[in-house]
Amino acid sequence: MKIKLLFTAILLSSFQLFFAQAVKNETKKDTTKLATKTTVTTIKDTVIVSKAVETGVVAAAIQNNANEKALKEEAKLLKDKLKAEKKALREANKIEKEQKDFEKKQKAFDKRQDKILSSEKSISTIKSKISNEERNLIKLKEKFEQKKSKGKLSSIEIEKENIRISKQQIKINKLEGNLDEAKEKLTKMRE
Repeated sequence: MKIKLLFTAILLSSFQLFFAQAVKNETKKDTTKLATKTTVTTIKDTVIVSKAVETGVVAAAIQNNANEKALKEEAKLLKDKLKAEKKALREANKIEKEQKDFEKKQKAFDKRQDKILSSEKSISTIKSKISNEERNLIKLKEKFEQKKSKGKLSSIEIEKENIRISKQQIKINKLEGNLDEAKEKLTKMRE
């Protein structure tokens, strides 16, 4: 971006230098005629326009008018070129801005997709944890029922097993709460 701005500044200053003009007015008094000499200097060439104020010289006045018209046309062409260059520069800046906006939107979209994927992944891991914990709960209950049916458990051991089963159920309930939160977060991201 800095390089583009630097290049544009150099380009504009070189155009200004290229089309610069210096005007000098010289007036000479002669006994026979009064002449005004105007010199227009550019980098490429030097044009000398002479204005003769004499009663018998009409051709010189016509030539001066032609030269003035040519200079005006050249100045008009230069202005048109400058306008076209400014317009092209504005268009280039507009296109560059649109490109940056597009890239910014693309990055935001990619970031959002990454968040959605990570959220889906966390949901799947929570589901797998819930299924593992439910299997463990079923095994605990089966062991407890086997020991209870054999009659080998005292009342204290029965209470300990009930506490262990309750803790397992609490763990499963927490995981299900986490799963619900993750699903809500995912639906918000997708909207």
